[in-house]
Amino acid sequence: MQIFIDIILPIFAIILCGYIAGRTGVISASGSKTLNSYVFFVALPALLFYAVANAPISQLTNWNFLFANLLGILSSFFLTILFIRLFLKKKSAVLSIYGMNASYGTTGYMGLPLLIAAFGDKAALPAALATLIHNIPVIATVIVTFEWVRAKENRHEKGLLYFLQDVIKPVLFHPITLSVLLGITFSLFNITLPKSLDIFASFLSDAAGPTALFAIGLGLTNQKELLKWSSLVNKEVHFLLFMKLGFQPTITLLLVFCVFELEPLWALTTILMSALPIGAGVFVFAQKYDNLTQETSTGIVLSLLLSVLTISILFIYLIEHYSISIGG
Repeated sequence: MQIFIDIILPIFAIILCGYIAGRTGVISASGSKTLNSYVFFVALPALLFYAVANAPISQLTNWNFLFANLLGILSSFFLTILFIRLFLKKKSAVLSIYGMNASYGTTGYMGLPLLIAAFGDKAALPAALATLIHNIPVIATVIVTFEWVRAKENRHEKGLLYFLQDVIKPVLFHPITLSVLLGITFSLFNITLPKSLDIFASFLSDAAGPTALFAIGLGLTNQKELLKWSSLVNKEVHFLLFMKLGFQPTITLLLVFCVFELEPLWALTTILMSALPIGAGVFVFAQKYDNLTQETSTGIVLSLLLSVLTISILFIYLIEHYSISIGG
């Protein structure tokens, strides 16, 4: 109970503050967009870069960590696609949005702040790497799927160059990808951050966690219409919630316990990151490709609300199981 009060409760309290600020009009809808842009393009990339750039290259090549995360993600992604394809007979392109709902969590906006709040700077590196692993494969798969279908439909109008540009550019130039790759470059060549850059990145990093959590709550302000009865009883949403909050963390936990040997903090990070609610980024792609927008929006809100319970239980269990001390 003390862990819940000391660590988890403050995290969700910041989210609640963001929601209250939006509902009372303290921050407008335009302010919400600006805050999200700041987190996405400035604060979060600074945190990821700072964590990776200051790490020895040996820690960046933790293959057990990579495969434990990746197999958990891909298992949930492709099993969801298989189920939806077999039983709901959905088309190939939209299947990737279902898969993304079942495997793409709020790693940057919630996972990073939660882990750093609990364990301090030592959690920044595994959390940053997990964020990268959870982003690139899923985002790339969704983009490739839809752009491949588009290329087939417009093969007489647009060539291979157009296809590659639309696939590679969004993935490679994603703020998370760029910041981590830049950090890896610094680590690989053993480049010490200049004092001014170190302080600059450190200040921005400190702001990333609470600002991201506040932005989550602020984003919920405009979602109240989604929690209507027709959305709550949607069986597709129920299935996606089960896969994201139930199946993915379960299969990841089994992989960590039975297959891949990891240090306690890295093991906890792997499992916890897999249990996070559906990320808001899924809605961006659902909206971009005009597929599954209602189900995705509802799933994001419901998974966040349910995660108050599921993450609390899992987090407390993992801390006790691995006997990890709280604090920096």
